[in-house]
Amino acid sequence: MKHYSFLLILFMALCLSLGNGNKAQAGSLKTRGVWVSCFEFEELGLKDKTEAQFRANANKIFATIRANGCNTVYFHVRAYDDAIYPSSVAGFSKYISSDGKAPGYDPLKILVSLAHSHKLKIHAWMNPYRVSSTKILDPASETTTVRIVNQVKEIINRYAVDGIHFDDYFYPTNIKKYKKVPAATRRQNVNVMVRKVYQAVKQKKKSLKFGISPAGDITYCEKIGADVRTWLSQSGYVDYIIPQIYWSNNYIMSGKKTALFNERLAKWRQINKRDVPMYVGLALYKTGYSLKEDPGWKKSSGNIASQIRLIRSGNTEGYVFFAYKDLIRSGAAKELKKYYKAIGKITLNKKKKTLRTGKKYRLKASFWPANLHGKIKWKSSNKKIASISKKGIVKAKKKGTVRIYATYGTMKKSCKIIVKKKRK
Repeated sequence: MKHYSFLLILFMALCLSLGNGNKAQAGSLKTRGVWVSCFEFEELGLKDKTEAQFRANANKIFATIRANGCNTVYFHVRAYDDAIYPSSVAGFSKYISSDGKAPGYDPLKILVSLAHSHKLKIHAWMNPYRVSSTKILDPASETTTVRIVNQVKEIINRYAVDGIHFDDYFYPTNIKKYKKVPAATRRQNVNVMVRKVYQAVKQKKKSLKFGISPAGDITYCEKIGADVRTWLSQSGYVDYIIPQIYWSNNYIMSGKKTALFNERLAKWRQINKRDVPMYVGLALYKTGYSLKEDPGWKKSSGNIASQIRLIRSGNTEGYVFFAYKDLIRSGAAKELKKYYKAIGKITLNKKKKTLRTGKKYRLKASFWPANLHGKIKWKSSNKKIASISKKGIVKAKKKGTVRIYATYGTMKKSCKIIVKKKRK
């Protein structure tokens, strides 16, 4: 009987482990993403361009994203009641074409193809309810839900996107019509839509992802209809979540500095009862700026790096930058330099090498991500057996075994050098 019980427990443990494929994996930084907003399109050379120009500029964007260590891009395909692709549900986006007409090619088809060619996952980013800054589709209306679901189906049926992504625009705070709607009713109405979108996505393909990036303030989320506690405690809503925790740990609250990033990250971790994959939205757009309410961004050049280290320490497994243009902004350079070191890796062209006395060999170090750069420090564990120059040139001196170390910041790699006697 004891033996049977043991086997039963073992079987249950195995089932749990196998069913944990969609659970957060702490410390993995599995997802390293960036948002590309419609408000960047013109600056990035994506608006009013020929197909060749659009393709060339989009290719440059994805190459930059990859070079910065990211593996996922959340691309704005529906900012308002529009689309950056030919749609039977919504009109063409003015952020791609000034006259609101299709440019003669399919931008989304090109974007998906190019993203995948750079080994990037691409999620179609939508603002489900937003029609304009002062108008939304009524979340209580079944017609609204059907329209949103049809837009999602249109994308996933026609394009090989890796996921559907919703931003944090649900019930607005600036429209009089919706101010009297109770918070609980708001959440209920939004949940109906979220569940139906989730079902549509999973019906198309189980591996296809659906996620939401709510505001970083949980209280505010619940006020506008984002039922984050339910999404993170019950199945059937989201595959991942990206809370936008856009604060430093020197935020001024009630006249006192507050570790607001740490505090709010802890709260998000606490409500993640189902251990849903959680990638933290990081405020790359604030780096280097002097902000009265959040002076920590100006004073520190290591916020992003320290936040990523904290992300690695619990039930979070990645980050997403807002926004792309800040990856190339000079004011963010100091933050990014430390970020590269925080996530970076170095590799050597050889793990093991045999040399005869008197012979030389050059070890080469490569960086990841590509934008990681700086000087490598070389060191030999025994200079009498084999020495190493500043340029990575190993010189075999006498018989024995030695390790050559390449160090960059806190990163270290080594190569085993076996020195044999020179042939007579």
